[in-house]
Amino acid sequence: MDDQQATVFHDRSLSISKFGLVDTVFVVGTAETASQAQAFSEASFNYGLSLKSKLLRGLGGNLVVYPVIVSETGLIDWVQQYDPKHWSSFEFPVIIDPTEGTVDYYESTPLWGIIYYKGFRQTAETILKP
Repeated sequence: MDDQQATVFHDRSLSISKFGLVDTVFVVGTAETASQAQAFSEASFNYGLSLKSKLLRGLGGNLVVYPVIVSETGLIDWVQQYDPKHWSSFEFPVIIDPTEGTVDYYESTPLWGIIYYKGFRQTAETILKP
């Protein structure tokens, strides 16, 4: 994120289903290659950590970061394979192709995220779809 401007949206809310405060962060930027997309996604997650409440992750403090990458290049293969794992927090990258009007993201559901990933996908479709 250092070499580009990004737009950040941050919300903090109480969630009974997530057992505490949830910081949800959307970081919107661009990438042309898979390596740029991965670097942006990782930087977005790290930035989200800096915004998270002081409550410890897993003990009342939760974090969901949506790195939103606007790109007209083929990053679908990358996002379908990129499945980062973090302690009691989530990095859920989304690729938006404005010319096609599509939203792409990791479509598999890891066992450890089974109760959350459906909601992440719904958020991507309802909030981010052009």
